[in-house]
Amino acid sequence: MIRRLYVLFSPTPLLLLVLLLVYMGKLEGWGAWAAGPMILPVVVYSAVYGVYGIWLSARAESVRWRTLLATSAVLSGSVAIWLLVQGLAHMI
Repeated sequence: MIRRLYVLFSPTPLLLLVLLLVYMGKLEGWGAWAAGPMILPVVVYSAVYGVYGIWLSARAESVRWRTLLATSAVLSGSVAIWLLVQGLAHMI
């Protein structure tokens, strides 16, 4: 049951980020900079949800569930992964 709910809700961090970026795109001037900290909870949620998915996939009984949960973990952790890659790209 928990695995099915995890797979069902795995796209939520990505959808939240898209909705937040659409909202921030409508702001003008300093409004987008002031709304910037709203991204932090989405990134933390993505990282925690992705790590939980990796833990679930490591404990899966069958190869089918392991693959499905690992794919869902990458999808849910994609926001945190994207932010990490962007940060590293700006450092170089």
